[in-house]
Amino acid sequence: MKIAHRFHDFSRIGPVYLVGGSVRDSVLNRPSCDHDFVVPGNVRTFAEKVAKGLGGRLIELGKNSEAICRVVSGDEILDFSPMQGDCIEEDLKRRDFTVNGLGYDLRTKRLIDPVKAMDDIKSRTIRLISKDAVVADPLRMLRAFRFAAALGFDIAPETLAVISKKSALIRQSAGERIGTELFKMMEVKRSFHHLKQMSDSGLLTDLIPELEPCRDCRQNEIHARDVFEHTMATYDEMETVLINHAVLWPEYARSISSYLRAHDRRILLKLAALFHDLGKPATRSVDSTGKVRFLGHEDKGADIVQDICARLRMSGKNRSYITLIVQKHLQPLFLFDAQQRDSLTSRGIIRFAGKYRDDIIGLLIHSVADQRAKAGLGSEFLSDFIKFSAGVLSMYFSGLRPRIAAPRLLNGHELMEYFNLKPSELIGRLLQTVEDARLNGEIETKKEAAGLVCSLLELEGDAGIEPATPSSGGLCSIR
Repeated sequence: MKIAHRFHDFSRIGPVYLVGGSVRDSVLNRPSCDHDFVVPGNVRTFAEKVAKGLGGRLIELGKNSEAICRVVSGDEILDFSPMQGDCIEEDLKRRDFTVNGLGYDLRTKRLIDPVKAMDDIKSRTIRLISKDAVVADPLRMLRAFRFAAALGFDIAPETLAVISKKSALIRQSAGERIGTELFKMMEVKRSFHHLKQMSDSGLLTDLIPELEPCRDCRQNEIHARDVFEHTMATYDEMETVLINHAVLWPEYARSISSYLRAHDRRILLKLAALFHDLGKPATRSVDSTGKVRFLGHEDKGADIVQDICARLRMSGKNRSYITLIVQKHLQPLFLFDAQQRDSLTSRGIIRFAGKYRDDIIGLLIHSVADQRAKAGLGSEFLSDFIKFSAGVLSMYFSGLRPRIAAPRLLNGHELMEYFNLKPSELIGRLLQTVEDARLNGEIETKKEAAGLVCSLLELEGDAGIEPATPSSGGLCSIR
């Protein structure tokens, strides 16, 4: 027990046991920064002495018999808990899964295994210690899939059977705890197999009941799957695209990797894949020709996503990002369709990039996964779409990105001051036109921007709108 060796000196303070995940990880030769200890005596006194010896910080979590004393030392977290039951064996038997039911006596240097954890570690199996464990804490059902994904283990059939029978209990768990476990599961590069198992057990739709109406919601021939099946396929394809983005877009692999590493975007894109078509059941219609339509499903889906994110207690930043991907997930496809009709202009791509900036990376990644999940599309379409996405990225990284980052030539206050304009929709239209021209390389200076505004205002006059008169010394007189 290499990791336990570092903590042997703790036994000089008093009886103490290293337990749970860090013992399991030590057996598996996995790194661990979080360590759990069980103390038969006074936990706070014990933890205070450890904190003093390590020069760490002591934090008390919880109250009464459930209180945990946490010592933070550098990058490591050491949690000290009171013993549950009369002995360490009883304590370990009250834990969730056998693989977490290992203990190590730091005083006698003895491994303690009252639940046959070593057998399940060798067979790479996640197994509930007790069927009643999920009643005591329903979140353990979700943790089963999280541990299986993180460790690359399989869930024992009898444990899956318990989860299928008790899945509705998960609704009793706090949204924040559910969100945390989902994030941890989706940190794993390949979690689709476990998400599929969650779906088969009924746990997924008990966690996200908004997914249930997607079952048997039929689509058109392009999809060849109902909305739920397409959603699951999109999640699967999302993981494939995230893993292989450097193969799909080798020229921009470094920039894309940097984008994905920031702000948990890999996880958020997986969640967006799971949520992107939630608005379809409520917006489904069939026109006079028999064609199935889902008009406005992206806006409806964005509303639903807001509710889910709030329920899972996600941060405002994460909620905004997922909502953006869901609400705008059709934008790349619209641009591609325009290109296929020979009606796409560089201005259209510029406006797309100018509006979403680096998030065009997330939107394009999502869109590629979404198209790959449509079983009715041919390989030629997918190849052309990936080439199109590469072209958009090329325009963005080769010239648009630095221009977008530069300050605008004019702002709303300048327009109103120098052209005697009042607040109105006209201000927004003028600013957008000037910005489009700047990004397109048509204008570069304030003087050129002012000239463009002057000409635009003259056109407003020709259309029957009284043109504004530039104030004396205003922008039109800039040299």
